[in-house]
Amino acid sequence: MYFIHRDWEAGPLCKTVRHVPGRTVLEWFRGLWEPGGLDRAHSDLDGAPYEVELLRECGDTPPEDMVELRRRIRTQLWADGELHVDDHSIRIRSMGVHLEEAFYFVDDARVAEQPDRWAYPLHPSWPLPDAAAPGPTPFVAPLPCVELASSTARDAGATYMLFTTLDGRHDTLAYDRTYVLPGVRLPQLAAALRRPIQDHDAWPGRLLDLRASVAPDEGGIAPALERVSRFAGDAAEFPEPHDQAHRAALEHLRTVTPDDGRLPERTLIHVGEHLALMALHADSSGHRPWFVFDDVWASAHPDLAASLIHYAYHWDPGCTRRHGLLMPCGHEEYLDLRLGYADRVRDYEPYDEPLVTELTGVRSVAELRRQIFQDAGTGEQRLLLVLDQDHRSELFGVVGAVLGHPTPDACELRYFHLGKPHRDRPEQPTRLIKALCFELRKEGYANLVLRRPPDELCRKRLDPATLRGTAPTGRVISLTDFYPPEFYALWRDPFRL
Repeated sequence: MYFIHRDWEAGPLCKTVRHVPGRTVLEWFRGLWEPGGLDRAHSDLDGAPYEVELLRECGDTPPEDMVELRRRIRTQLWADGELHVDDHSIRIRSMGVHLEEAFYFVDDARVAEQPDRWAYPLHPSWPLPDAAAPGPTPFVAPLPCVELASSTARDAGATYMLFTTLDGRHDTLAYDRTYVLPGVRLPQLAAALRRPIQDHDAWPGRLLDLRASVAPDEGGIAPALERVSRFAGDAAEFPEPHDQAHRAALEHLRTVTPDDGRLPERTLIHVGEHLALMALHADSSGHRPWFVFDDVWASAHPDLAASLIHYAYHWDPGCTRRHGLLMPCGHEEYLDLRLGYADRVRDYEPYDEPLVTELTGVRSVAELRRQIFQDAGTGEQRLLLVLDQDHRSELFGVVGAVLGHPTPDACELRYFHLGKPHRDRPEQPTRLIKALCFELRKEGYANLVLRRPPDELCRKRLDPATLRGTAPTGRVISLTDFYPPEFYALWRDPFRL
């Protein structure tokens, strides 16, 4: 079993990695109940999370399987975090004392099956290997990268650039996009950065900092990385063209002193022929890794490159969802949406039954399912919960829907039980409807079908969510009639990742 602690304060790569040979994840957790189990756990992980001790104290017997282990972790420990469990791994994201952190427990077998997801998370220490004999096949990124247009005819190759960021306390372990400069490899990057920029707004601030730091006569980016490490703050505003930007960068270095705990002498820089790394010491919390590599290095280390790109955008290495910014990781077949604030809507799971029966008044979830889905045809039945994740999963509502019914391109909404919205967010029903309809439209559905014509309460909830401003009176509503969620409404094309 491998254990990875993803932590902003954990050294140059912001993570620690431990290996416990000869045990699976389930066997390791069951071992907590053996004599000396807790001491061994601390030794295995070089100081286990305190939640591991609580797990041992919360049960008299070890869990029989991963389903039971998941139930205990969710209900007794990380109730307010994100928890993903399968047969061979546990992935948890939660709020630490100061910043977000993540914990991964993964079997050796899963690592062997998915090296393109686990190679970088399991890389133990600084730096990454820079040997770059070209691989047998061209590298293909696992996610769409932001392509930065080159102002000259494209040559062979590409350079990928990834800058990790910490801009707050929440949503800090994900959503870092990878940028690609086509037709340029790392040995030519300094010269390429000096060229005029076609779309200044498309370039991230940290790359503009690097560009401004490249001197007119430099052939590589190592000196520029060293200059960036002495900047005060991030993403300074530098003018165009490049010669003016470079003069402004030098003036910035001459007149401004790093603040907020930034210590340039603690920054680590490693530059090879096709890979450049910088662990930028940003502030008192530690480092922010930068990764610059070209297609030659990526083809020589395809699993490392692919897992690095995935790791930067998804906090969960096991995520299979193609989701947009600020939407949660998960599996393609599992629904999990953010509604704003701390509200979430996700699929029902067996451990949720006490919450559901208390809110709805039914004796069991099986009885509720019979009430909702009788005569539902052959569509896919989904029981969804609306929760406040920041308050030990307080349940606000239950939604019953049938996908692909009564027609393949429709979703029938058969049950909508929503308790009184939180007093600080009365628009909760509207946000729920917008998020659900947006997700349905993204998955290719065309219509929302109500079980019966909308009554006054239903029209009141639909009215602010529809583009026409007047709630429809019929059972069938086109999904194009709904506003997208507020965050996506800012995008020119909200259906593009």
